[in-house]
This record gives sequence, C-alpha cells and structure tokens, in this order.
Amino acid sequence: MDKQSFGASATGTLIATIGNRKAFVPTPLPPDLDLNPLAVPLAQASQAIGELKGIGRSVPNPMLLIRPLQRREAVSSSGMEGTYTTLSDLFLFEAGVSDAGRKEDNREVLNYVHALENAIQELQTLPISSRLMRNAHRLLLNQVARHRGATIDAGELKRDQNWIGGSGRIETARYIPPPPREAALALDNLAAYINREARNDMPPLVDAALAHYQFEAIHPFGDGNGRVGRMMITLMLMEHQVLPQPLLYMSPYLERHKDTYIDLMFSVSQKGEWVPWVGFFLEAVRESALGTIRVAERLQDLQRKYRERFQKAQSSALVLRIIDLAFERPARIVSDVAEELGVTYQGASNNIAKLLKSGVAQEIGSYPKVIIFPEILEALRLE
Repeated sequence: MDKQSFGASATGTLIATIGNRKAFVPTPLPPDLDLNPLAVPLAQASQAIGELKGIGRSVPNPMLLIRPLQRREAVSSSGMEGTYTTLSDLFLFEAGVSDAGRKEDNREVLNYVHALENAIQELQTLPISSRLMRNAHRLLLNQVARHRGATIDAGELKRDQNWIGGSGRIETARYIPPPPREAALALDNLAAYINREARNDMPPLVDAALAHYQFEAIHPFGDGNGRVGRMMITLMLMEHQVLPQPLLYMSPYLERHKDTYIDLMFSVSQKGEWVPWVGFFLEAVRESALGTIRVAERLQDLQRKYRERFQKAQSSALVLRIIDLAFERPARIVSDVAEELGVTYQGASNNIAKLLKSGVAQEIGSYPKVIIFPEILEALRLE
C-alpha cells in the first residue's frame, strides 16, 4: 500500500503493522458530508425505493419474490469474490443435483443464502452488531473448502493482519485495513453509529452508503468481508424501515460495475472523496430497485398466465399450489413438493405430470428426477 497516496484529505490514519508496513484505520462515522450535490440522485433513488415498496405490497405472498431474489444476490455477491455458479445450477444443487456445476462453489453460494436468511430473521431480536455479523460470517464459511476460507475461524473476527491485493504479499498490497485490535474497536464504533438513537441527521440511503464503505474499510474478518458487507446493505434498509421486506439486492449491479465500486471506496480512504462514492451507491440503489421491479413484473405476469391457463383447464387446486411453489424455487424433486404441500408422493407426481404434459415444466436427470420451470428461470435472469 502506497502510504504517500493517503494525503491530508484521507478519511483515517495510518498506523504501523507487520512487515514494516502501514495499515489504514478509518475515522469513525459520520464524515463532514455536503449533501447538496447528492440531492438529485437521492431523490431518484428514494423514488425507486418507493415504487419497489409498492410492488411488495401488491404481491399476496412476497416470498415468491424474496426467495429467488436472494439467490440472485448470492450468485452475484459470491461471483465478485471468485465463487462462480449460475442461478440455474444453484437451484438444481439446492434441489439435490450434486453434479450441477461445481459442487464447492454451489455449496458456498448456498451458504450465502442461509447466512442472509438467518441475519434477516435475527433482526427481530438483535440490532446490527458485531454478534449479528459474526453469526452471518459463521454460516457463510460453513464447511467450505480449505482454499476458500476453511482455514479462517468462521464467525470470529480476524486474529492476523489481512490485506487486499498484492498476490499474497503484504509488500505489494493495494490496501491494508486495520490490524485485529483496531478493527474490533472500529467495528464496535460502526455498530454504535448504525444503532444511534437520533438518525434524522442523515438520510437512510446515505447512511447505508457510509456504513457499507466503513465495513469494507475495516475488513474485520479474515475472509468473506465483501459478502457480509453487502448483506449489511439489505439489513440496514430493513432496520431503518426504508423497506419493510427484504426486496432490494444490489450485488447484480455492483458486480457489473465491480472496478468502479472498488475504486470509489478506495478513493474515500485515500482522498476523502465521499460524494462520488455516495452518488454511485445511490445510483446502484435506483438501478437495483428498478431492476427488481422489472423482475417482479415478469414473474407476476407469468404467474397470472399460468394460473389462468390451468384454471380454464379446470385443473385441481393442487396444480396451482405447485405452480406457486415453483416461483419460490423453480427446480424441485417430487418428494420435496409432496412434503411442502402435505400430500402423498403419488398425489404430487400425478399433478406434476399435468405440468410436464403442458410444457410448463420439464424433467431432467435420472434419480432423483428434477422438475424445472424454464420460463421462471428466464424471468429471473440477471440484467
């Protein structure tokens, strides 16, 4: 890390660390930030969030949107860290197809889903805190391969100095975050800021931008910081009641603009350039919200088409319930459908056969055979 590039406008201090290098310790939030240049992007992002809230209220069962969106988020957020799978392969892996893509990558991406779901659940009893973040980290790195973070203590803050870039050598690292002791203190300060009583000093969307930068600058874990930090965005928007439901996921947008995303956060540390970073974050919110609305509309249109089609055909109510399940997870085995609906295997199989005959569903694999819904997978495509 080039310490000369951190000038008088840097948003933190440099302290000595291993290898005779300097580590960056970010100054506690909030910064002295002029919101005037951000008025337009803030208004646009807020409007898009309002439209997304409306979509959430219009869906009888929001989980039909939330569950597939969370899996899209997991695929993109993990992809930024070098863990690659496709949404289709993830659904197949979750359905029990062990050879759907790379098994280790699928398991790690599914860990992200479980960590995110658990963190959302924990918000009912816990504030956004070191404990909540450590719980998410523990689930994220559960049973991952050794070269993918298994040597890191899952659920524990880092015990050794970490760094970003440099091909494994601190001497050539692009960024060196705080050492372990300073990182733990900085994380506590961040949690205190997030949970402060008087929050009317900063718009919630700007707050989320500041907190996300701060978490990534602290880099409190040995691995998995980017993914936990992106989970925090959704958690903060829910905690601050910007969104009553976890419908906004920004990783697909951030993945498409990964270099800009990283460079702008680095410029905050180096030069105190908050406005470009927050402006980028607000644009990411706006585009992500509008993208989610488009996905929701595609899914709603498709669900409406399916329901009308099978109602006209006077199909059983069980067929319609199977269709609803497919919108949550569009790849399932028959026994899974039977269990979720509380019917016999034969009852589920007979009704699935109607969907197969109609072409709405397809059967793949040998044993167990997996029922997939191609049009639903297409409607969920990343934009």
